[in-house]
Amino acid sequence: MNTSSLPIRQPRFPLDRYLLTTGATRPESFNWSIPGPHLDDSALFCVGYMMDIESHTIIYLRELLSTSVAEDPSITAFLSCWAYEEFFHSQILKRVLESQGITIDDRRFAELRRRKPADRVQQSFARLLSRMTRHFPAVHMTWGAINELSTLTGYQALIDRANHPLLTTVLTHIIKDERRHFSFYFNQAQTRLRPRAAQLLTSTIVRNFWGPVGSPVRGDTDARQVCNYLFADEERSHRLQRHDSTIARLPGLDWFDLASRYCGA
Repeated sequence: MNTSSLPIRQPRFPLDRYLLTTGATRPESFNWSIPGPHLDDSALFCVGYMMDIESHTIIYLRELLSTSVAEDPSITAFLSCWAYEEFFHSQILKRVLESQGITIDDRRFAELRRRKPADRVQQSFARLLSRMTRHFPAVHMTWGAINELSTLTGYQALIDRANHPLLTTVLTHIIKDERRHFSFYFNQAQTRLRPRAAQLLTSTIVRNFWGPVGSPVRGDTDARQVCNYLFADEERSHRLQRHDSTIARLPGLDWFDLASRYCGA
């Protein structure tokens, strides 16, 4: 996905149409009888990492709905469908691993979802902040835009890196959903970041607390292993730079370069 062509202001997100068409990508949409060649260990690691991220969406949703974001009907309508689609993305990636002869124990997901003390502190802070300022949704929409674009960028890099027929087909379909998710978050962020106070709050929080998508779930070591595999050469590292330049178009985020800096691009 060449994000450098994205306009500064995207068209209004067609929420009503999205609500009517959500959930098109399901495991039964694919032919699993021809798994294709065996993926190498690094590619399998990335697929597992991405599966875990997608499966954790329901926990992220639970945390968001405990904040003032739950008071916006357009956001909650989107999030309901978003979580539904992300759940099936995790199931599809699970099937990819199973087609490669890897058995996934569902207790894996329960372990990842078990809250740590730091999670409780972070969630309490988010709830408090959301009640203190009307600009909290701007933070959430910006955070979501960064993570959805990161997911898009990672999937496209994995397609190119693995060059695997079934994985390419699966990820191409998932990417279509992720593009719509990114479009919603980015569109909302553009609108909600217009006030200077929203820009200052969002920049402060993103600068100090953002980490690559999946790193709070799988940890920094695993996140760096994925980055090193997906963005090891110059062409793929350019994707990170396009990622950052797209986010930098949001009001008040012209400084953004965190993905490139994290992965050393």
